[in-house]
Amino acid sequence: MNKINILKTVARTLFASFFAVHASAAPKSVDARTLDVAGVKTGMDYDQAVTAVMQHYKVSKDQIKPDAFPSANIVTQTKLPSYFSYEKDGVKLTVHFEGRVPASKERPLVVSMVSYELPWSQQNSVAMASAAQEKYGEQSNAPNKLPMQWCEKPSFNTGVGCVAGDQAILEVSQVRMTLTDPAWQKARISFVNDSQKRKPSF
Repeated sequence: MNKINILKTVARTLFASFFAVHASAAPKSVDARTLDVAGVKTGMDYDQAVTAVMQHYKVSKDQIKPDAFPSANIVTQTKLPSYFSYEKDGVKLTVHFEGRVPASKERPLVVSMVSYELPWSQQNSVAMASAAQEKYGEQSNAPNKLPMQWCEKPSFNTGVGCVAGDQAILEVSQVRMTLTDPAWQKARISFVNDSQKRKPSF
């Protein structure tokens, strides 16, 4: 075999090895809308979210604290809670809501974000990362852990991870976890913009 053929063979081998490594290292796609935090998923209505928390923690409804000062919801134009929370032993879960679009009298609110937080300690940070991997599987931006992220369309650059803005993302950063679906906020913004449309009549 002459030198040219040897070089071609080596080049093909290196290319195949490079492709195999990068194919095996493809980031893991996870639809965060299918994930839950303490039983709560984005897209749930208010009652569904409350029931999920009650069942997860085995607590009564009076232990779940709604927004103490609800303001007028921009979609329904009625006073509705923007969140509720559950807290025990320094561990806090907060569920945030948007007005559902299209508007629904039966289900006026929709979960747009869930946050969960432990008191700060190095041990709790390690425990949070371990528990998240056990429940949700390997993160989409593995091997990165600051933060850990799960999403449907992660960047092939794990340093970039899950690009926010157009997809639901579950993120764990030390002792804090957030599950966010921007679709509901975008729907509310579109609703407001549409409601401001006027036909010029000058």
